[in-house]
Amino acid sequence: MNDYCLILLGQAKAIGDKLLFVATNLVGQLLAMIALISTFMVTWLGDTRYICTLLVAGAMLLDLSWGIASNVKRGTFVLSGGLKKTGVKLAIYITILLTAYLFESAIDKDWTFVFRMASTLLIVAEAISIVGHILIIKPNFPILKLLGKALSSEIAKKLGVERQDIEDLYNQINASKK
Repeated sequence: MNDYCLILLGQAKAIGDKLLFVATNLVGQLLAMIALISTFMVTWLGDTRYICTLLVAGAMLLDLSWGIASNVKRGTFVLSGGLKKTGVKLAIYITILLTAYLFESAIDKDWTFVFRMASTLLIVAEAISIVGHILIIKPNFPILKLLGKALSSEIAKKLGVERQDIEDLYNQINASKK
């Protein structure tokens, strides 16, 4: 039980770090705008809350898939606690979305803005994690030039190394391309 509490706190901190990245970084803000616009565009598909929930679940599955791939590449798949972390993350996300739904239901049954915003932030948090996994698998991926040092702390956390090591690797890769 104690392990799950530590994982829960760790996941909550990781989500908070990603949301801080979104708020303080141009790349994060652009991702948030794209995700927010997407949540407003899905209304033609049907019930907004249902579609937004599917989008969040899809982002979680993509993150899990890329996480497995990056762990396999590093040779740490057997040692990974990714499935346990994904279960805890699922519980956190359900709590966030359920809270948004209950808040909106208290205001107006047809109001979905808070749910859309919550979905947007969760999708962006997953997108940042996905890009981090992709950059672990393929560090010379073209998006590296665009994101560069912005995701170095995310990659360092996933690899269990210092951020400076990732920045040095980034500089090495860019120097070898010249």
